[in-house]
Amino acid sequence: MQEVFVPWGVWYCDTPFKFEFPEEWEISVHHMQGGEDIGDEGIRKAIRESIAAPALREFAKGKSSAAILIDDLSRPTPSFRLLPYVIEELEAAGIARDDVKIICALAAHRPLTREDLIKKVGLDIVENMQVLNHNAYENLEFLGYSSRGVPIWVNRDLTSCEVRIAMGMSTPRGGMFGGGAKLLIPGACGQQTIMLNHRHIHEGFRDHLSEVAKMAGVDYIVNPLLNERLDIMALVAGDTDAAFDYGCDLARNLYATETPDAFDIGIFNAFPKDTELCQAGLAMTALGGTKKNPFNENSTTVLCSASPEGLGWHSVLGPGTALRGKANPPARRTLLFSPGVNKWDAISLFGEGVIFCKTWAEVLLELQKHHGVGAKVSVFPAGALQRPADADY
Repeated sequence: MQEVFVPWGVWYCDTPFKFEFPEEWEISVHHMQGGEDIGDEGIRKAIRESIAAPALREFAKGKSSAAILIDDLSRPTPSFRLLPYVIEELEAAGIARDDVKIICALAAHRPLTREDLIKKVGLDIVENMQVLNHNAYENLEFLGYSSRGVPIWVNRDLTSCEVRIAMGMSTPRGGMFGGGAKLLIPGACGQQTIMLNHRHIHEGFRDHLSEVAKMAGVDYIVNPLLNERLDIMALVAGDTDAAFDYGCDLARNLYATETPDAFDIGIFNAFPKDTELCQAGLAMTALGGTKKNPFNENSTTVLCSASPEGLGWHSVLGPGTALRGKANPPARRTLLFSPGVNKWDAISLFGEGVIFCKTWAEVLLELQKHHGVGAKVSVFPAGALQRPADADY
């Protein structure tokens, strides 16, 4: 058998997963361009050479308090690596650690446990600093209506601080990039704001995020770009809009992945957004926006997600919620490989048209029955981080 090892189970597993294929199949693995880790000095340099803003220690000078938004375990952002440097800059500006709030911008996801927080920010910070879970239903301040008519409810712990920093990551999202102001909205907004933003804001989506960030006074970001090993291959810091735009310029190249002309089987791994099944569809980001159509009428898509947290939780887009709706039949024959869930979880998100497989042996059996000898297979090992090189966004 041929073997392909892919990263697996972010935050939960340090061992790659082994995909096995018959010897007679043609296997190709499509990696992003990527880059090497910038190291501690690279992190410090990026934060001190802020884009379109003073260095953070100057930006925060004269202020008495700071809030830092971070994302949750459904995202791979290594907050434990970045926070010490951000805190160092705030202390240099005269803001003591006791006056810094670290807020997990959960949006409509579940709260983080103590064990989760230790993974995300490190034991020392959990033991010694204010680390808070955002609550989309309580502890909110109303800032008024955006120009699109969306009521803006924002985390009150955030608005209580003078310096407001968003520390997410720059990442492809299949038509746009995540990062920047997106950690605020939906991350640290109220349930009504989150739902209406998802439901009604389609054209000019990023412009609306930027507008809300200005309303909330989130004027500074720290956004890493991560390779398939989750090393920090680049980092942007500074003005919420300008630094985000520069991060997108870097991301277009660093996440770029050549799309194959054709394959019989496309295997899309949801890593590093594979903690829960709710995120599994992001595996297809690897093809989002490509001008090619590598599928044929007989092709099979294989979505892969470790899903160590099972189905997961999303109060706006999860099963049974107002915006989820009924699952549409898949565009082509689709297998879902996810050891952490069962068939009912799979049906709740993807409908009965998807073939659920709990083991790789089941996947292989289904593929061999359908494709026989000589199948051409393309593997995208970190699909949720990969961007087609020919995409326009």
